[in-house]
Amino acid sequence: MLALRPVEKIVPELSERTGKKAAAVSSKAREALVLQLPPDFLALVDDIGGQEIAGDFLLLDLPQVLRETADRDHPLIELGKTWWVFATAGTGDAWLLRRTESGSQVAFLDHDQGCDAQPIEMDINFAQWLQLADLMAQVELGSSGSVNVEDIARELALLSDGLPARYPYRLDV
Repeated sequence: MLALRPVEKIVPELSERTGKKAAAVSSKAREALVLQLPPDFLALVDDIGGQEIAGDFLLLDLPQVLRETADRDHPLIELGKTWWVFATAGTGDAWLLRRTESGSQVAFLDHDQGCDAQPIEMDINFAQWLQLADLMAQVELGSSGSVNVEDIARELALLSDGLPARYPYRLDV
């Protein structure tokens, strides 16, 4: 059955899947990133970064975060200052992350909108994004049996009220 799983169940599985530590950055770069990136992301990225969780959820490691953030031209959203590309989709879209007073905030960047694209705030934090990615992996694997759009939308709404409407991809299975 399709279900949101707690992060405490997801992270160990992702950590086992990598089989290796993610690529490191210099200590100077890490010190700078500690001031910019959310602590909940930094606490996990070395163990689970650099892997595909689901088709539209490729979680980057720190060197990839730096490259992806620097390589994108979106001057209106202050990449590398306010928002950081922490994950990508196979289509060129990006998942953005920023540090907030209460932790982290995730947004989606649609690459089809060009360099003037604005982030679509998902109203979820990094931990909830991991749950979302895990949920979509369940859908892709079909391990949850018979899944329909209503099942997916119900689980998304449990994660964050209104998320089914904000979710950037079609929920068709």
